[in-house]
Amino acid sequence: MTTTGRYTGCDLCSAEIMAMPWVDCGGQLRPQFSRDAALLSLELAATSYNLEMEAWRNAGWHDISYQVDNTLLTGTQVNPASGHGLTNMIGDYLAYLAQSRLKRANPISQLRGALRQKEGSDTCKAIVMIHALSGGRYVVAIGFMGTGKRIYDWFSNFRLSADEGMHAGFLQLTKRFEMNLDAICFPETAKELGLEQLTLRGILDECHRPGSRFRIWMAGHSQGGAVMQLFAYREVMRGFLRQNMIGYGFASPSAVYDPPCCDIASFPLYHIINADDIFPRMGAALHLGRCRVFTPDDSMRSLCYRACWQDGLFREMLQLTRRVCSSADAFLFTLSFLLALKDLPEEEAMNALNSLLGNLMPDVILGAIGSRRENLLQGLIGRVRRGYARLPGSQDAPEAFLLPLRNRMAGIISQYGAKAFTKAFLSALGQPHKLHGDPIGPNEAWLSSYQYITLCCFPELKQKIWCEPAIRMHCHPVRTSRAIQAGRFATLSKEKTMRAARPASRRIS
Repeated sequence: MTTTGRYTGCDLCSAEIMAMPWVDCGGQLRPQFSRDAALLSLELAATSYNLEMEAWRNAGWHDISYQVDNTLLTGTQVNPASGHGLTNMIGDYLAYLAQSRLKRANPISQLRGALRQKEGSDTCKAIVMIHALSGGRYVVAIGFMGTGKRIYDWFSNFRLSADEGMHAGFLQLTKRFEMNLDAICFPETAKELGLEQLTLRGILDECHRPGSRFRIWMAGHSQGGAVMQLFAYREVMRGFLRQNMIGYGFASPSAVYDPPCCDIASFPLYHIINADDIFPRMGAALHLGRCRVFTPDDSMRSLCYRACWQDGLFREMLQLTRRVCSSADAFLFTLSFLLALKDLPEEEAMNALNSLLGNLMPDVILGAIGSRRENLLQGLIGRVRRGYARLPGSQDAPEAFLLPLRNRMAGIISQYGAKAFTKAFLSALGQPHKLHGDPIGPNEAWLSSYQYITLCCFPELKQKIWCEPAIRMHCHPVRTSRAIQAGRFATLSKEKTMRAARPASRRIS
């Protein structure tokens, strides 16, 4: 019986596609870049946000585990063997608790969660499950959730310093997931195999050997795609055989600064990217795996961005955000915006700031700020300046970049108003980044940009590699990733891949 996915209509039972033989891609064996695999991966990435597992269970996936922040639900507590009665109700209730923790918390919980992030990020969210294949083989699925709706879910994105050559915030999330590898268990599968216990760590260890019964399949959107990269990299460095792994990311930020001691494009990971989306241009410097980029046309934008695309201000903001090509650019862009707000009358500036922060902070917290909002604006400017200065290779924000951008933003604000500018700015960030749309009628659904790309434009995805130039490291000697010709996204070839993976001998301007 076929069980279809909620967002793509693909068959959730088709786990076999994740264990298909690898093919020759330009002299290098790789998993085939498959539309069916991408559709199934989009469903997994989307499910990691809502943890709605009923359809997956009906499709034969079992031994499901949930990690939400520092809480893990696994084993028989969420996978009752009987499938009915009190134990089943308890399992459903625990799954509901995991779902409720993902939602925007009350102000006190928000504050407690924010204080927990002082020493490091603990907000990794993931689902793990397994599906039996023919011949005694299994596919283990790991879905990494992206940034959530709580304000402190964003903190790890801004921990941009280099740690072990990797994005510090994403690395902290990866290590948080790794802490549970010995605890995530598969009781039903262990029983099938005649084992006393089977954990995710045990499965990963078996994947160090040829002929493993297990294939690890990963998927993630945005921040989840970054964690997927670092988890894959760290496992490969421990001896995990790449032929036992496959992963699909959507809107994945880059995750490493220092080119690793291997070909970065050889990782069996694919990243599907909307060229309008600025988030894949942010993070660290390099993606692990290969990027497949779609350049939208106006018909796609009209369909996926809907009413926003008819707004001239939205179009202007979409054009303006194209200047953001790195995390450093994002800091400078944000700083220019805050400086432009500073020049406005207090009431107008605070209305714009309300629109900006209202997407992250509960109204109760915004109300408590009250008359101190002017100090908040000044404090935000200071934090953004300090954040930019802490970036690898950055010092003080360059006024030569800030002044013209600040003036351009001020001109747009004077024409449309600060509140409308802020709303259009957030839409220009959000619309190209959406993983899936929401139903808009009983027989009609709105396709997000990533749904549309995967469902309708898969053959038009172009194989490219992202390389952020001029990377300086604090914890290593100065090493710069080679810039690839033809822009920041350049067509991938074996020669360019090898060149990008090597440190440059001099700084490239």
